[in-house]
Amino acid sequence: MSKKSRLQKEKQRQDERKKLAEQEELEEREAAKHRESKAAKRLRRSARRGYANIFMLSLTVLMLGAFWYWGFYYGGMMIVGDFTGLAENIPKHSGALFLTADLIMLAGIVLSFCKRYILQGYLTVGGSLLFLYASRRVVADIRRRMKEFGVTPDIADMDRQYMGYLYPILVVTALGIAIMTYGIVKYIAKKRKEKQIRDNAPVDSIVK
Repeated sequence: MSKKSRLQKEKQRQDERKKLAEQEELEEREAAKHRESKAAKRLRRSARRGYANIFMLSLTVLMLGAFWYWGFYYGGMMIVGDFTGLAENIPKHSGALFLTADLIMLAGIVLSFCKRYILQGYLTVGGSLLFLYASRRVVADIRRRMKEFGVTPDIADMDRQYMGYLYPILVVTALGIAIMTYGIVKYIAKKRKEKQIRDNAPVDSIVK
């Protein structure tokens, strides 16, 4: 083999090695981009989950505040007034209804803090509606007494006052429904993702 042929062959090998090195470098860059893309996606998902958790925690705290003010404070006055007999304008057994409603709502709020969003909905909505039912009984009894015995100017709006004390418990109802809706949407999304993973899984893994 002549010197010229040897040089040409050596140059050809160098070109092949250079091309191979360039190809490997390109593949490494693509792999690095893919890794960065995955990391960015995970970071975005984590950020979305973080924002969602903060938002749901805020709703739960608002619900706790609404319960504390209208359910515990004003509901507590109804309970004490009924059980002690100090409040004559409260129908019998209304205190038991208010107490039951408060306990149910409180259990639901605890579940909401524990991220049991769907189950909390049944309790907070059910408890607040029971509270509203007891409130309507109180207001209806006040109106009945006002019709039977007449009213003086200082108590002419007593029924509306009690409505203002008790009816805003519907704030708990609304927040409970909102939190429950989020829980249902999250549950459906989770089930869809699990189904997608099963559908895309290799046949061998499905059989196993």
